[in-house]
Amino acid sequence: MEMCTFSSPNPLDSSFSIDIKDNKKGPDAVAFDNSMEKTALSRTRLRTLLEDNEFVVTSEIDLPCGSDASRIIDSADLIKDYCDVINAPDNPMGNPCMSSTIGSHFIIQAGAEPVLQISSRDRNRIAIQSELFAAHALGIRNILFISGDHSRHGYMKRAKSVYDIDSIEALEMSRELMQGYNALGEELEGTPHFFLGATFNPYEEPMEEHVLRTERKSEAGAQFFQTQGIYDPARLEEFLSRVEYLDPKVIAGIIPLQSPEMARFMNEFVPGLVIPEHIIERLEAAADGLEEEESLEATRPVGIQIATETIAELRKLDGVHGVHIMGVGWLESVIEIVKEAGLFPRPL
Repeated sequence: MEMCTFSSPNPLDSSFSIDIKDNKKGPDAVAFDNSMEKTALSRTRLRTLLEDNEFVVTSEIDLPCGSDASRIIDSADLIKDYCDVINAPDNPMGNPCMSSTIGSHFIIQAGAEPVLQISSRDRNRIAIQSELFAAHALGIRNILFISGDHSRHGYMKRAKSVYDIDSIEALEMSRELMQGYNALGEELEGTPHFFLGATFNPYEEPMEEHVLRTERKSEAGAQFFQTQGIYDPARLEEFLSRVEYLDPKVIAGIIPLQSPEMARFMNEFVPGLVIPEHIIERLEAAADGLEEEESLEATRPVGIQIATETIAELRKLDGVHGVHIMGVGWLESVIEIVKEAGLFPRPL
């Protein structure tokens, strides 16, 4: 796919440069700075903790599918002492919600550090660059590039997905912008600096193909990775063994399960998520013979227990540098899990 910025057989080669012709504003040549010396400008709490080999805890909040932003601040305020950063999701499942950039802004207003998720599903390369400029201006420094769930998974099934560039190209484009010049070699009116992240899913088949994509994301500039929800740490361990040479900073996903119905729904409708049958059977056993309201009271503690057990296993794995707890429709679970897993208080 054609890049909107610099064109080169190897755009990540530190010796790469282009000649700018008939360009009075830009320099004679723009060198790609592969060393990323200006790290202080993208220094974030998340980056500092990961580089100090602290076991990080991240979470996310649901953004409103409407214009009332008060819930963002309330939600961020609820969990900010129990996690190091808070993700602002970008229209998950292809359903329209408040902008993740604005969501990140309100997370900052609540006194927390955001991770801005940017999906290539809804934006072309022009819109992504515009979003990055706005994010930096608002004080947002952590960026997580995702492909995004296809719009057919949401309720606006007639919406056209964009996918002008993928997350690998978005990472490359971001790093080039961080050099301070646009595609013409013209100096930007303010250089953005970010801590860049990407995702991988150890459950996807064939695994080797996704190992290669993870390698490409790392080479393109990903400095940390988040995963899909993990219910089988052995599968993640196998994946990590294949990318060990990359020395990735991996934050493993945790989705606490409220009920067996939730588990089966996610297995069927959430792309790339695999919940083993024995996990669902534990939830079913807790709910056996109970009415719906009583059932939820019985299954939620089991969901917390499953999550904390999984975290304990993940902490034993080389290459896992933290957990990303997604309290889907159950934000209070983040607090319980962090406490039960012995991850509270968080580092200052």
